Amino acid sequence: MNVFVGCSSINTNNEIYQQTAEKMGNFIVRGNHNFVFCGCGFGLVGRIYSVVSRSPKSEVFVASARSYENHLESVSCIREYKLETINQRKDAIFSLSDVLVFLPGGIGTADELLASIEAKRAGEHNLPIVILNESGFFDRLLAFFKQICDEGFSDSKTFKLYFVARSFDEAAEYLSSISK
Repeated sequence: MNVFVGCSSINTNNEIYQQTAEKMGNFIVRGNHNFVFCGCGFGLVGRIYSVVSRSPKSEVFVASARSYENHLESVSCIREYKLETINQRKDAIFSLSDVLVFLPGGIGTADELLASIEAKRAGEHNLPIVILNESGFFDRLLAFFKQICDEGFSDSKTFKLYFVARSFDEAAEYLSSISK
């Protein structure tokens, strides 16, 4: 299974998020899955990369936009897709991946998450989307999604477009169930 993980490319001091990233890397390796990501060796995504890149069983796929080429200096991969724009990068991620997983991150992560949900809603892909809401990181965003529905700007089908896991173990159980 090709697992895209969207998360921070900036280092964080939050040990819980760092441990979650390491667990995600180990999950990918133990399952002989492949890692699809933006090609940065820093932050939470860098932590996942450092685990996966040491495994001979898991391949690393990078989809990077031209504006982030300098991030590629710190990573090596099996397949590299250099694209012109962020939107092209997201399209490549959708085509390369079997599942989309989101851990805590910044604006780029939020953009990838929202684009993933909207593209699925529009029928552009049917990939499972997993929001790993470790320590309630995405609570406000999820509350905003609820508000959108409550105020009639969307319907409850929106909530069926993604799976929210409150812990890594819950995410791993869900991911294991869909990889069979």
